[in-house]
Amino acid sequence: MRILLIDHGCCDHPHTRVHRLAAGLATAGCEVAVCGPSSVHGLDEQPPGMHGIHLNDVAAASRTFLAAVREGSPEAFLQAVAGVPSRLLGLARETARQMIAEATDALDPDAIFVLHAGILTDLAVETGAPVVVHVSAIDLAATADRPSLRRLVRAAIGSSDGLVSADDAVAASLKTAWLDGDPDYCLRCETWPADAADAPPRIAAACRAAIARRRGE
Repeated sequence: MRILLIDHGCCDHPHTRVHRLAAGLATAGCEVAVCGPSSVHGLDEQPPGMHGIHLNDVAAASRTFLAAVREGSPEAFLQAVAGVPSRLLGLARETARQMIAEATDALDPDAIFVLHAGILTDLAVETGAPVVVHVSAIDLAATADRPSLRRLVRAAIGSSDGLVSADDAVAASLKTAWLDGDPDYCLRCETWPADAADAPPRIAAACRAAIARRRGE
């Protein structure tokens, strides 16, 4: 199975979460590529299977956004994105769209697993591949004061083929405040933290389920 991992946190090789998860999936026999923001301007030669989204030039228009890109955590990134002007957000998304498309073309993934429900989630859905989204409390909180961003994230979550909540509180929030009335919610949502020791096999299982669901199985 070919899986593209997309994180809203820094994906610089090799000491980041997304690479640890990729290594675990590779051990399980999956072919994996990773994609996400890069904390550096660019890499002369990216390692095989790595597709860094270089946002430094775009983010330079906002001191807060640039600091978040350089800091590298998904929490900082998601919080900063919620406050950037619409034009800057559009430029960041277009840069990300190009890299996600490049990663998808290179790997031809059977499924895409997105860490955090943020501005990269609907771009993953746009590729047409089955998408599983891992949702944390910070993802939902970051959209609270920006209705347009909340609508974007809500639509992406609703269009995904699988959902994973980081904990029970997030699962309850998704069910009551985000996906109320969705008859498929209980069928396509599970709960476990992305940093759990058994996360890689769970990611693989969630992707298989999403693929089967897309096929109507």
